[in-house]
Amino acid sequence: MRIGHIVGLCITAIVLLAMTSAAIASDLSSTHEFPLGNEADIDQSGSDLSARIEQTGNQTAEIAQTGIGHDAVIRQNGFANQADIIQYGTDQQADITQLGWENLAVVSQYGLGNSASLYQHGSYNTITLEQNGEYNTAQIAQYGIDNHAAITQHGTANSVSVTQIGAGQQVSIQQWD
Repeated sequence: MRIGHIVGLCITAIVLLAMTSAAIASDLSSTHEFPLGNEADIDQSGSDLSARIEQTGNQTAEIAQTGIGHDAVIRQNGFANQADIIQYGTDQQADITQLGWENLAVVSQYGLGNSASLYQHGSYNTITLEQNGEYNTAQIAQYGIDNHAAITQHGTANSVSVTQIGAGQQVSIQQWD
């Protein structure tokens, strides 16, 4: 092989790498999973999207983002927890942290500027949150066993904060404006 041909191949590889990097520079996704047995899926369509999943201990997580400027983080430690974040629109923010066994957390955001922070510490807890509109905020925390929270926010600038401590507690909140 001639030196000119090798240099040409190297330049082509560098140009292709630079083009690939430029094509994905606006979206960021990462997963950190230890040990084996975790499942993570990140699906992004749009621009300026950020998604991160950190898992330890046989967890399942999914983040789906469509639009502009979303930020999603899922952190799981324990066993058999499941977390899902779905974001459509512009500038949605969601953060889920699960510590324990067989907890479920689902955030669905549609619109502009909605934000959610969910925290579960314990076992068999469930949170479902739907935000549809603009600038809705939610902070939900569960400590204990078999607590359930179902929150729906439709409209503009709704805010909710829920903390459940103990066992077998249930809350259902619907906010419309």
